[in-house]
Amino acid sequence: MATVAECPADDGFLLALMTAMTAELVVVYDLPPDARPRPLDPASRYLLARDGARAIGCCAVEPISPGLYELKRMFVAPDARGTGVSSALIAESERLARSGGGVRLRLETGVRQPAAMRLYERAGYRRVPNFPPHEADPESVCYEKVLRPEERREAGGQTSRSRDS
Repeated sequence: MATVAECPADDGFLLALMTAMTAELVVVYDLPPDARPRPLDPASRYLLARDGARAIGCCAVEPISPGLYELKRMFVAPDARGTGVSSALIAESERLARSGGGVRLRLETGVRQPAAMRLYERAGYRRVPNFPPHEADPESVCYEKVLRPEERREAGGQTSRSRDS
């Protein structure tokens, strides 16, 4: 079973996975071989999924405006796909966004990634009009989810909503 934990932006395993993600996107979208993603806001937080000592997935949560965060750089190693790693990364991303005051989490993916689109839809994301800078890109597909406060189990089995979201 994979574990997901926060890591620094300069973590070597994180950087290796992001390099693999970029290489895959260059092929899928026929991008120039030197294509690179734009830098993220310094306040972004990064997650790394591991199976033992092996890094198998990553993502970032970038603050956009008060209450709004964006899920970025979601990638799972090809041989770890379909094992629940991406769902674990999404769940932890939502927790990170909520802990920072997020009430909405949005993301952008592409039409050539139908598995990613299905993943986000299964996780409760709804398609929204493309947001900047993707509004004129016919290859882009944007999603958003309203984040509900986390539920916590209390003694006696009762559920309460957290107040930290």
